[in-house]
Amino acid sequence: MSNSEERLYDLSLIEEMAMGDESFMKEIAETFVSSVPPVVELMVEYSKNAEWQKMGSEAHHLKSNIDTLQIACIKEDIRTIELNGKHGIDLDITPAIVDKVKVVLEKVIAQIKDQYGL
Repeated sequence: MSNSEERLYDLSLIEEMAMGDESFMKEIAETFVSSVPPVVELMVEYSKNAEWQKMGSEAHHLKSNIDTLQIACIKEDIRTIELNGKHGIDLDITPAIVDKVKVVLEKVIAQIKDQYGL
């Protein structure tokens, strides 16, 4: 990660749970890196196909990951996607929010891979 690139996540909650166990930290990182991209891709696909309920459901699955890694810049966005999909509101602006979440999560994954040598 370059010095000018700000880390988009905060692992302090996981560090607290890990109590200094680096192998646990790496395992959590590996799980995030492997499990999040397929969910993001489904959310994007459902957004493009106007399958709003399914899109909202995938956003719901991502919410705990985003909260645990404290990815503050998309914390509200993921909730907006979930609610918009569930209630069928603001669907004209929702795909742009989905795209933003995808871009941010791709950057987070790249940063985590760099941090843990994955």
